[in-house]
Amino acid sequence: MTRLPTCAAGLFSEPPAVWSPPPLGPGARALVLGVGGGCDVFAAYALSQLWSRTAARGALVMYANCIGERKLGEGHAERAPHLWAVPPTPRPLEPGEDGYGTTVLEQSVPRGPEGSPLLFVVPHGGSNVQGATADDVPRLTAANSAAIHGALRALRVSEILAVDCGGDVLTGGLDFAGDVELGRDRQVLHALQTSGIPFTLLVLGPGCDAESSVPAMTAAVRAAAERGELVGVLPLDEVAPLAASFCAGLSASRTPNVINAAVQRPLAAEGEDELCTITRHGTTQRIPCAWLRLGLALKGMPAA
Repeated sequence: MTRLPTCAAGLFSEPPAVWSPPPLGPGARALVLGVGGGCDVFAAYALSQLWSRTAARGALVMYANCIGERKLGEGHAERAPHLWAVPPTPRPLEPGEDGYGTTVLEQSVPRGPEGSPLLFVVPHGGSNVQGATADDVPRLTAANSAAIHGALRALRVSEILAVDCGGDVLTGGLDFAGDVELGRDRQVLHALQTSGIPFTLLVLGPGCDAESSVPAMTAAVRAAAERGELVGVLPLDEVAPLAASFCAGLSASRTPNVINAAVQRPLAAEGEDELCTITRHGTTQRIPCAWLRLGLALKGMPAA
């Protein structure tokens, strides 16, 4: 078993194994799902291309992004409740577009199997549940899980690679209202845990979204390792440039650009202890650059 040569500036207690997506057999209907929306779609596309390389003839690798409720423009096609396809012709991002509250990010990537990139509409979560409290979590989680389960059944998904740029799916991050479990990433994770479909959670560039401190991320990753959930790490040398190739017109602080900048950056004299300063949405974190060059692969565990 190949192992990472370092502990990535203390993120791991011991060097983890190097991971790659498992081969897909004939008839597989795999899905790479961006759990937090936004620029996760670019990572989902890049990972779908990587996964397709080991797929047997007849296997499909679809890719999709999770979004909140919003008005969808002309050309979007409903495939099932809470499941939509973007217009069939790719639309490059225009100068000055940031994509927030729209589907222009998803529309800018190449089309793939079953109309990918598909849109999973999460009805409740993120910052659109203002006023919700811990008492509301079970009800909203059940509604979101039912929506996601229905979309997965409509696509006949056999296995899932769930991708999150930054890792607030592990720590809770900042993008939630009322209760940390109402963040979209956490809501999608809960749905996958109760879907009955095998999945792997892949966190790209832990900390790249500036939503988690170094202590919080370290604690979350080490806790996952102690539970036996950490199965390895994916070096991002191939994935990062492809994901970032769609982000040239976006801010340097968008997560694929942050990750790719770290991947392309020459190693400094301080090695894995070098820190990168990331400022997003008014929050600044100093994250080890070594973290930004890695994807964490975690075994999808059923809900307790």
